Amino acid sequence: MKKSVSLFFLLIIIAFLQGCAQKPHEEALTNVTIAFQSWVGYGPFYLAQEKGFCKEEGIELIFVDEQLDSARRDAFKQGMLDCEGGTIDLLVSKLAQGTPIVAVMEIDQSFGADAIVAAENIKKLEDLIGKRVALARDDVGETLLSVLFYENSLSLEGVIVVPRSPEKIAETFLAGEVDACVTWEPQVSEALKRPGAHILASTKEHSDIIIDTLNVRRDLMESNPGLVKKVMRAWFKSLKYYSLHPDEASTVIAKYYRIAPEEYRRQVKGLKWDDYKIQADRSEYDRWATVFNAIADIKLASGRISQKPDASKHLNHTLMEKLYEDSK
Repeated sequence: MKKSVSLFFLLIIIAFLQGCAQKPHEEALTNVTIAFQSWVGYGPFYLAQEKGFCKEEGIELIFVDEQLDSARRDAFKQGMLDCEGGTIDLLVSKLAQGTPIVAVMEIDQSFGADAIVAAENIKKLEDLIGKRVALARDDVGETLLSVLFYENSLSLEGVIVVPRSPEKIAETFLAGEVDACVTWEPQVSEALKRPGAHILASTKEHSDIIIDTLNVRRDLMESNPGLVKKVMRAWFKSLKYYSLHPDEASTVIAKYYRIAPEEYRRQVKGLKWDDYKIQADRSEYDRWATVFNAIADIKLASGRISQKPDASKHLNHTLMEKLYEDSK
């Protein structure tokens, strides 16, 4: 753990120093560090940077590829990370541990891209009882499985959980070490390469479980809300560009995931990006809060967290409502 956290900090420092270099006569940009896992839904952030939408807002995103949520949590606590993309279930866990962050925007909503992939002999959720299931502990996979079991009045105690890091889940399933796995794209597609493998359940049928949000360090949001809004506006510019030029946009983004552009377009069909008009509606906040509270209740009941965070203190819709008040 210590080695991973130290490497994380080193990556931030190196990236920050590289980003500070300015060409002569070039207007200085404000660096904003952002971290997230390897998830295709975050792709428009890369597009925003490459197409100049960030520069139009006077910022430069410094990307930190950090898979460990605990490392991002510690970086926030030490003031070394500005923002992240992450699922609401991880947000709940970090907040329960005192992480000083606030969710200000929905990034995406999983609509089939997160799934339970099972061996041929497993036909229904009940069949997972007594079986070995690979997933990342206290991560989106465990949340998806926990919510589905809870909704179907099933106990997870009979499931043999095989903990794996997010990038190793599909590999473990393909090797035949487990009977099922819970993961997200592009690993869902990889897991399905095992003969007889099939999707047992996914967020296509359960779309209100996995929502990604833009989480910002609280002191940054309070001291410089204008900077946070610049990141948000760059994101919405990127979404609009993608909707108008999907082929070109996916070509720009796909290289970051080491896949072909057409494969990127296929994978993002399993999620939904909501534009500004949709997100600006106050009902969006109510939806976030509903998901937040449902997940927090399950985590509290299962002992995954020791206290339930207050959604009203950690979900901010005000910046969204006033997003274009101070735009260029």
